[in-house]
Amino acid sequence: MTTDSDSSVVRVITPNLVAFFIGLALAWFLHWETSDLVWSLWLSSLVIGYSTILFRIGYSTLLGWRTIHDDGYTGPNRLASLLIGGGVALFFLAFFSVHFCGFHAGHSVFLSQFFPLEGLPDDGFGEAFINPILLWKLVFQHLMIPYGLFIIPTFIAERNAILKPFRKDAQSSDESEDLTAKKPRKELTEDLFAGPYKNVIRMHILIFFFGGCHFLKIDSFAVYVVVSAVYFLPWSELKQLWSNRDRATEA
Repeated sequence: MTTDSDSSVVRVITPNLVAFFIGLALAWFLHWETSDLVWSLWLSSLVIGYSTILFRIGYSTLLGWRTIHDDGYTGPNRLASLLIGGGVALFFLAFFSVHFCGFHAGHSVFLSQFFPLEGLPDDGFGEAFINPILLWKLVFQHLMIPYGLFIIPTFIAERNAILKPFRKDAQSSDESEDLTAKKPRKELTEDLFAGPYKNVIRMHILIFFFGGCHFLKIDSFAVYVVVSAVYFLPWSELKQLWSNRDRATEA
């Protein structure tokens, strides 16, 4: 017997299963080795994480401007509020562009020593450590083909992280409450920017796991299946589904 809760969980799980099999298919048909898998994870971490940051900065800015409009700011107060809000948005954009992209550039220096790719600079993207524009130029030159395909399943798996602020605002609108009134500023900031960094940590742990298997000569497709299952499959939702089934069986 399928409950409403089961149906909800299945709707969450299904896209992740699709992403899981797309990732496996790419690795299988393109005959990727460990170095290819590592760099595809690195690229996905950079693209998805930075895209999430851009979405959230843009969305927070629009939310602020909407609040200014709804509160009836006029004249100098309106202009000052818009300028301050725009300045804060530009500060966050500059800071996270350098910090987030620089973190990946620094990590690429380490990866390039153990997983060198043809055409990739010996220092990875070290010269782009504080220059996100140069980093993205090098990324498009060296990694987007063919690893850009891996961004598709990663985006599907990380869809909730990118869409989270939109869903929260829709929920708060349904409840006729302001988003900023529901949470303290610190928690809002964590919501906006902690997600991409948490995902970076997870991806980089998987990269180190790949590296360990590679140096231990455990370099089989089965390793990639296991790692992909850890990354793509929503284990908390699967656990909930199993719990629901167990309770239904006991009843």
